[in-house]
Amino acid sequence: MNKYFEHRFNPEDKGLASVIDELPLWSAPFGMSILNLIRMKKGMKVLDIGSGTGFPSIEIAQRLGVSSFVYGIDPWKATNERAELKIKKYGLTNIKIIEVSAEKLPFEDAYFDLIVSNNGINNVESLPETFSECKRVIKPGAQFLFTMNLDGSMLEFYNILKEELEKRNLQDSIKKMREHIYHKRKPLNEMKELAISNCFSVREIKEDIFYLRFVDASSMFNHSFIKYWFLPPWKEIVDEHSRHEIFNSIEDRLNEISTKGNEIRLSIPFATFDCERE
Repeated sequence: MNKYFEHRFNPEDKGLASVIDELPLWSAPFGMSILNLIRMKKGMKVLDIGSGTGFPSIEIAQRLGVSSFVYGIDPWKATNERAELKIKKYGLTNIKIIEVSAEKLPFEDAYFDLIVSNNGINNVESLPETFSECKRVIKPGAQFLFTMNLDGSMLEFYNILKEELEKRNLQDSIKKMREHIYHKRKPLNEMKELAISNCFSVREIKEDIFYLRFVDASSMFNHSFIKYWFLPPWKEIVDEHSRHEIFNSIEDRLNEISTKGNEIRLSIPFATFDCERE
């Protein structure tokens, strides 16, 4: 297990940004839900919060055509540069990427006909400030679509982690685990109330699920998405003195599942919020 710990997420790593087009494999189920719910029309001004390497902002720009214009915002410079390369290669003229946070949007009031965020809203520094800014820059009657994975995500892993922590009576780590889940995956009712309090009517909350499947624990922990985006915060839950012992035990337990002929399957429940500015 120790060999996986050498991986570190570095937002300044342009090399990493150049190869993470595997991320749409993760974000595609969420993003397709957004694409299927957009109330399309010509001449739209669109904002994509957390546009990353360009999905779904580039796809939306192509589907809406040149009468519309899409702005993608993201604070990660390296992924913005990747998105800009795609835009240039595709020859698109109706999309612009801006390096800025969602809490302070550089747009005038009531500017957008549509705001989307594909698993971006739940990664901002301040949800209240972000929702307040969305309320400010969107037109009355305009659509606001966002997706988020829910607090049951990867429950199969977290259940084993919790058991290992309980065996060692590591109550502080159990608390950290719960805080980590809450920080990244707010409860549905809380997100709904946040939308309503910012003058958005929630027309529909569509729930769905997909699965990440692995043949064994080594494959799971060494998968690029797991080791760069999930493993680092998982490690921080556990004190460094117990970290290797606990994760070795988790790996052994998961491998025991796989040797019995069962795949390792991580559930990813998610929700799509279809909202409208009142």
